[in-house]
Amino acid sequence: MESVTSIRAKYAKETWWAFASKGTAFVFFYALVYYLTKQMGVSRWGEWTAFIALLNIITLTSDLGINIAVKRHIAKTRNSAALAGVIKSSFVLRAAISFGYVLIVAALIGPALGKVGRMEYAQLLYQSIPLILFYSLVEYFKTLFEAVHQLKNGFFLNLIEHGLKFFLAIAFFQQGDSYSNLILAFTVPVLIATLCGCAVSIRTYPGVISSPVEAKLLREIFLQSIPAFVLSITGYLALEMDTLMLSALTNNYETGVYSAAKQIVFFLPHISLAVSMGVIPELCMFTKSNAKEQRRLYYKILAFIAGGYLIICLGIVGFAFFGVPVFFGEEYRESSKPLLLLTPYVFLNSILIYTGYMMDYKGLTMKRAINFLFTFVINIALNLLWIPKWGAVGAAAASSIAFLPSCILNLREAHRVFEMED
Repeated sequence: MESVTSIRAKYAKETWWAFASKGTAFVFFYALVYYLTKQMGVSRWGEWTAFIALLNIITLTSDLGINIAVKRHIAKTRNSAALAGVIKSSFVLRAAISFGYVLIVAALIGPALGKVGRMEYAQLLYQSIPLILFYSLVEYFKTLFEAVHQLKNGFFLNLIEHGLKFFLAIAFFQQGDSYSNLILAFTVPVLIATLCGCAVSIRTYPGVISSPVEAKLLREIFLQSIPAFVLSITGYLALEMDTLMLSALTNNYETGVYSAAKQIVFFLPHISLAVSMGVIPELCMFTKSNAKEQRRLYYKILAFIAGGYLIICLGIVGFAFFGVPVFFGEEYRESSKPLLLLTPYVFLNSILIYTGYMMDYKGLTMKRAINFLFTFVINIALNLLWIPKWGAVGAAAASSIAFLPSCILNLREAHRVFEMED
């Protein structure tokens, strides 16, 4: 049995790589936001982010819950000879569902956009089909490296994906400031990162190629992916629906003002995600004899996350008052109001991510999905009420209030996890 010192060293090492991975994405993401907001202006930025919100929903939904369901199976077999078979079977399922998904999306783009009166998005969405396909595949490899606790590999995938995206976006946008050029700049890095993830997996787990595809495992993962899909789709809709509703119910200016504020807070919950990636795959592997000890450690880490995010939230308040016009420019000054109202969302989402990760690894994805349904319904209802009255400010307030119920419910369920036995 591993010593406490050895376990803590493992936590520290993997958490460091998780922070490096998320930190890399963080730097390139905000650098690209800075560049594009300066180049586009408020109204055009609002138009672009309205399309990106729709694309994000379609792209993120391509997971269909598979990657979440796969994590638990890989984590349970990571130290056994069965791991190669689990990787082979889960990847075959991942690839098959991804290809089927993009075929369905391609068939529905025209009819769906025609019904909602948004045919101007059709050409861009058709051009985004390869991005949608490869995104789900590269995310599978990131999930694999997380579950086997080899986050160093995930760091390099993020470096390739986000670093290339930043440089290609600037290069292609300068060649002609069209949205099509940006989509191409987003697609190429995801393709390259997918190929790298595949190559690293084959090199690290040589038995993957020769392992048989296990029909029983395919069925288990698929069935477990259903509640994970419900969780994913409600999460992604809750994340982007506010932008789409602003675009539909107000104008490009209000959407641009809100999107600028939202981009500031978008990556901040990833700090909690990095901590969760580093500790939960080990923290969830407890027995009846050490459950209480693991629970104490779980709450110490939760307190660390909560304390850290209180400091971050104070920083957001300061940035809202003094940093918005400096970072974005004077034309974005109105973004400070929704940014202030998004501060509680940042804190609540950080807790939601940490507790949700523990629930996923202990097979409680269905309960997590049900909990998040409360947030989804409240968010939509409040957006319908407040966006027509207050625009970007109403959307920000709705997001912060809506995340409270699922946060409380997740805290309750994650506490009970330590009474379970695998």
